[in-house]
Amino acid sequence: MPYESKLFDYNLPKESINQNPYKNPNNSKLLIADSKKIISFKKFNTVTKSPSLFILNKSTVRNVRVKTKKTTDGLIEIFFLEILGDNIAKCLIKSSDTKKLNKIYDLEYFQFKIIKIDNDTFHIHTNKNINEIIDNYGITPLPPYIEDRSKKYKYYNNQFSDGGFSVASPTAGLHFTNNQINKLKKEGHEFIFINLDVNIDTFKPITSKYIDDHDIHEESYSIANADFDKIIQAKKNGIDIYCIGTTSLRAIESAYLTGTLQGRTDYFIYPDSKINIPNYLITNFHAPKSSLLSIVACIYGEHWPELYKYALKSGLKFLSFGDAVIFNVDE
Repeated sequence: MPYESKLFDYNLPKESINQNPYKNPNNSKLLIADSKKIISFKKFNTVTKSPSLFILNKSTVRNVRVKTKKTTDGLIEIFFLEILGDNIAKCLIKSSDTKKLNKIYDLEYFQFKIIKIDNDTFHIHTNKNINEIIDNYGITPLPPYIEDRSKKYKYYNNQFSDGGFSVASPTAGLHFTNNQINKLKKEGHEFIFINLDVNIDTFKPITSKYIDDHDIHEESYSIANADFDKIIQAKKNGIDIYCIGTTSLRAIESAYLTGTLQGRTDYFIYPDSKINIPNYLITNFHAPKSSLLSIVACIYGEHWPELYKYALKSGLKFLSFGDAVIFNVDE
C-alpha cells in the first residue's frame, strides 16, 4: 500500500538536537522501546542475554570537506562524495562563480577540471591523487544540523571504524567504546563488523507525497563470507542478533534478500517490509521526514510518533550526537 510522507513528519525542537558529542559515549542514554525504561549505555549489558551477536558498521568517515582558495582569489569548498578513480571524483562544489563543463580551477593546493555535471553534483579530474588531497587538506564533514567546530571532529567516527569511505557517520555505533565491546566479548557476546559506506543522501528528507516515489540513496556494502555464515548460524540457533544502526540493518537485509555479500544497495525498508535477520535494532532518533523513520515504523508500528514524543518529554537528545533507542524486532 502507498504510504504518505506526512506520516513520517513530527516536530523536533532545536534544543533537542544534541550539538555536542558525549565525551564518554557510555554516558549516552538508551530508551528501551517496549518498557519505555531509560538506561545509560554503561548498563547496556543488563538488558542483553549472553550469548548475543552484534552487527556493527565499521565504515570510516573520511575528511571529505576541502576548504581552500582559488589562485584568482575567492574561497571554494569541495565536498568529495565518492572516489571514482585515482584522480576522478564525484563531489559538491561551493563557490560564488559560475560552474560549467571543462572549467579549470587553480587552487591553493591542487588543480581540478569539471568533466561532468549531474544536477547539483560534479565529476572532477584532479592533478593530485584524491586520497592524498583528502588526507592532507580535508576536514570532517559534520551533519548540516550540527554547529561546525573542529573540537567535535574526533567524536564523529566510531572507535572501531576501519576502512571504507563514508561521508556521514553510522552514528548508532558512537555509543559503543572499544573497552565496552571487549567487556561484552568476555561475557560471551560476539561482534561482527560489516562495511556500508554512508553517503550524504542519508540526510535527504522525503519530499514526495508518497514514500514509494522517494529516490532512496544507494550505498556500497561488504560482508565477509565467514561473518555472514556466523550470522545465519546464530539465527538458526536462536541466538539474539542485534543490528547496531540502520546501516547495519540495511546491509545485512540486502545481503540476505539478494545473496550478494558485496555490492550496492538501494533497498528501501517500508513499514510493511519483513525484517529477516535481527531480533533487535539499536538506532539514534532520526530527523523529521527521514526515510529512516520508515524503518522505525516497520519495526515499532504506526505509534512510533508517541514513542518519539515520550523521548522528547524525557529530555533525550536527538540525531547524530544524541541518544538511542532499542527496538525488539520480534514483537
